[in-house]
Amino acid sequence: MTERARKISASIIFMLGFTQFYSFLSAAYGYFASEEGYDFIWNYWVIGLFMLLLVGAGFLLLKSHPTRIPALIVLLGFVVFQGLSTYFYQIKPLSELKQKMPFNYTNLILTVLAFVLFVVLLFIRMSDSTSSVLPSEAWKTKWRISGAITALLAVGLAIWALIIIVMEYSSPAKNNPFLFSNDFDAVFAGVSIILLILAAIWTFRKGSYLLAGIVLGIGFIYLTNYFWFDEWMRYAAKNGLKFGNGENRLFGINLLIALFATLSGVFQLVGKKRT
Repeated sequence: MTERARKISASIIFMLGFTQFYSFLSAAYGYFASEEGYDFIWNYWVIGLFMLLLVGAGFLLLKSHPTRIPALIVLLGFVVFQGLSTYFYQIKPLSELKQKMPFNYTNLILTVLAFVLFVVLLFIRMSDSTSSVLPSEAWKTKWRISGAITALLAVGLAIWALIIIVMEYSSPAKNNPFLFSNDFDAVFAGVSIILLILAAIWTFRKGSYLLAGIVLGIGFIYLTNYFWFDEWMRYAAKNGLKFGNGENRLFGINLLIALFATLSGVFQLVGKKRT
């Protein structure tokens, strides 16, 4: 169980790293695509650095002779960075407003998740060896097949979401583009499609802790984006405002992508072959 827990922890670290890839990619895309002097501020570089550090720490946990010290250091730094960012960029500004506004829980969830993982790695008993006699793992085949199928279902939904966004922003007849979705969401949908297809193909063979973590990251991002949209919809309904303009269907699709991607990541972890 210790070896298994260690490798699943590595997948969660890959998931955290992928969320930072999403944030860094969003910032980089905004910088190069914007025509209005988009500022690439210092914390974007920190996000990019944590993306690399988290991925590196995850690979060190997967080695035959693993080391958890780098993962512990990186996770602790990540907790501090995300915690301070949440306070100074969300909690403090919102507390100064007279009216209660929607709160984006993404960074807070990342902070808590990273802290829990830090505690788990701190107290887990490490093992760098595996038994020379491995039990039959035929039962894992159905889990890998389930992981591949759910990944492909997420692919189909991501293609659907991509088509909706492209049609919305390419049609000259539409004067009101989506309020919460933009052309970067189409870029991320395309990236997700490619990664989910790779994960599905590799899962049919033996699975990958890296790809499982990435798929879980895709699910996490779509899920938290849906919650952010839902927060604004509730705020709009409470204050007599109208938001969305047809985005409800798109975010319904995003919720399904989150569901199937998360299930796929879990199935991949359960069905991952030892060799």
